[in-house]
Amino acid sequence: MQKVKKPGLVTDLWPHIRLMRMSGMWILEFYEEPVGMKRFLHIIYAMCTTFLLLFQYGFLLAYVIIDSFTGDQMASTTITLLFFTHGVTKYIYLAFRTKYFYRALRAWNMMNSHPLFAESNARHRTTSLMRTRKLLVIIGIGTLATVFCWASVTFVGDSVRPYHDPLNPNETVLIEVPRLMFGAHYIWDPNDGMAYVFTFLYQLYWVLLTLVHCNLLDVIFCSFAIFACEQLKHLKEIMRPLMELSAALDSVVPNAGNLFRVSSADSNIPLIANQEDDVDMRGSFLYSNSPDYNGYESRILNRQSFNPNGLTKKQELMVRSAIKYWVERHKHVVKYVTNIGDFYGTALLLHMLTSTVTLTLLAYQATKIDGFNLFAVYVISYLFYSLTQVFVFCIHGNELIEESSSVMEAAYSCHWYDGSEEAKTFIQIVCQQCQKSLSVSGAKFFTVSLDLFASVLGAVVTYFMVLIQLK
Repeated sequence: MQKVKKPGLVTDLWPHIRLMRMSGMWILEFYEEPVGMKRFLHIIYAMCTTFLLLFQYGFLLAYVIIDSFTGDQMASTTITLLFFTHGVTKYIYLAFRTKYFYRALRAWNMMNSHPLFAESNARHRTTSLMRTRKLLVIIGIGTLATVFCWASVTFVGDSVRPYHDPLNPNETVLIEVPRLMFGAHYIWDPNDGMAYVFTFLYQLYWVLLTLVHCNLLDVIFCSFAIFACEQLKHLKEIMRPLMELSAALDSVVPNAGNLFRVSSADSNIPLIANQEDDVDMRGSFLYSNSPDYNGYESRILNRQSFNPNGLTKKQELMVRSAIKYWVERHKHVVKYVTNIGDFYGTALLLHMLTSTVTLTLLAYQATKIDGFNLFAVYVISYLFYSLTQVFVFCIHGNELIEESSSVMEAAYSCHWYDGSEEAKTFIQIVCQQCQKSLSVSGAKFFTVSLDLFASVLGAVVTYFMVLIQLK
């Protein structure tokens, strides 16, 4: 017997939401059972996760302040602290911004379509889901590989470090340290016995948790951007056949007010596909795979009950509803991108600021590399991981800008000057809505694009030169 999905369940992004809940994030909605014991247990689990996350972060911060004496040691411990700051800040950020997260998810789930373009809408929605799940798998494998390598490299090399006695600053001694994944100032002795085993397992759990939190939210942001891009591709794809249809309306008024006035007859035309009336209406149009029309070619076949424009009354209402669908869907995409910025804008700002400082310190540490050793592996791994995090944001933000910019170009290439007055009015409305490219900003301080990636690299080089001069 097939399981019936209950209202409020996120179907498309359900793998992402399930992983977020499994990692202890404060996702209290979108349950199969919105109330009851399951919700209460998840609140307890999220509270325990928050305590363990902040508890270990406090030990790491104390280690940076108390146990770092030399400049090189301070730089290395600060890099580790900043590296894990991404996961901690994003976890807390989501806990306080869940309202905006739910708003973006609900906008994702709105999937009204038009009978004439249901196939295109379904195809691009499926493409976006395939891309998001592929990205989730790639990032997930990278996260697990990072944790495995971090745990493995812990047992490579010597387990000693230099210690500077505050009473004798000129004297340096080597002290034995436990083989842990990173240094931390614990309130217990983690050197041997069960205390060491507990501490190592705690660190392993903490590293996995922070990386999962950080990367899952990054994947969610990229998934939102991918969906917006596919919706824009859908709108560009249907513009040429829509222009061909609207060109047939050569006897109607040419102003936007009458074009989008909802009459009693228009209100009876469904905007959801797979209805019986839709089949009759779609029977009046023939679709082919001609590349001249981006996969669509529309020709009027049914000529019964001629209006002055050569269309039946039913066909004319269908064309008007199709034009209205395009404009409303583009407005929905604009609002959807705004919801993405409201949800993730401040987190992007914090991420870029932290990454800039981290990359600057890594560039400084790279000057200390004198061969292929454990130190070089650490520095190169940190550097590659941090750059990849920034690049993933920027490449998807740049794709959104390019897709939204090309909508107006697609409108201009539709030979609108040969169409009817209504077709020209439609193009004017399209150009008005597409004057500004869609983009996601980091709390209005910057726009997420490849230009931002170049700016981050430029800032890193500048700060790096300042560090070298201050040495």
